[in-house]
Amino acid sequence: MKKLILVTLFISATFSYGQYNDGNTVIVWSSYKFKESLEGVEGASTEDWKKSFTEYYSKRNKKDKLVKSSLFLRHYWTGASYNYHHVNEFSNMDDASKWASGQADLNKKAWPNEDKRSTAIKAVNKYRQTGYHNDTHVWENHPRYMKKRKKSKTPERTVVTVITQYWKPLSKVENGSVEEREKLMDKFFKEVIMKNDKILSQRLVTHYWSGYVKNGEWPLTYIREWASITDADDTETEAKLVEKAFSEEEQKALGKYWAGKHVDIGVYANDTAFNK
Repeated sequence: MKKLILVTLFISATFSYGQYNDGNTVIVWSSYKFKESLEGVEGASTEDWKKSFTEYYSKRNKKDKLVKSSLFLRHYWTGASYNYHHVNEFSNMDDASKWASGQADLNKKAWPNEDKRSTAIKAVNKYRQTGYHNDTHVWENHPRYMKKRKKSKTPERTVVTVITQYWKPLSKVENGSVEEREKLMDKFFKEVIMKNDKILSQRLVTHYWSGYVKNGEWPLTYIREWASITDADDTETEAKLVEKAFSEEEQKALGKYWAGKHVDIGVYANDTAFNK
C-alpha cells in the first residue's frame, strides 16, 4: 500500500503534548464479529443482510443524538473476513459512555413498536456474534483538520485506510517552532487535503487512551476515505498539489518535523449506507 510520507509530515506538526484539547472530539473504535459461518441460518443471503443492516443503522442513526459521525468498516485487506468495526465520533467521553449504556433506549426510539423492534434486532443478530465486543481504540479527534465526505458524491462502498505517523519532539527539530508548524499545517490542509478530490474524508486523531508515546515521538493516526483502492494508491495528485502550493524551502520546513517512520493499521471497506 503506497502512502505519501509528505501528507503527514506537516500535519504532525501542530499539536501540543497534551492529553486533550478543548474543541476536539473523541473517536471510539469498537470491534465486533459476524458469524464465521451462515450454514443453517434461516433466510441468510447477501440481499437480506444488506436490507436488514441498512434498516438497522439508518433508523438508529436518525434517532441517535450522541454520535456525531461514524464509519462501518469491514474486511478488505485487513483482519478476518468476519470482522467488522464501528468508528464513532462523540463530542466527549461523557457522551461516549452515555451512548454505550443507552443502547436499549436508542432501540426503543428507533422502533417504538416492540414487535417491530424485536424483528429488526433479530434480523441483524442472525448474522452477528452477539457475545463479542472489543473497544480497540479511543482517540482524540481534531475537527480543525477533519474533511467531510460530500453527500452528493457518496459511493455505496468506499475504502478506508488507517495509518499512524510520528513526529519528532520539538526540542529535536532544528529551528522548529509551534508557530511554524501551525502555519504549515493550516496551509497543507487547505491547499492539499481539501483540494484533493481523491480523499473523500479525513479524520486526524491523536493519543488519548490508545497507543503510547516513546522517546517523545508523538503518534498521529490518519483515517482517510477513498472511492477505491486505486485512489488510495494515487500519489501523483497530491504531489502536484504540494508542488503548486509549497515552495521547495517550505517543503523542507515541513519535512523536518517528521520522525521518518509509520505503521499501517489497516485497509478496510466502508458501507456508507450504515454511516452517520
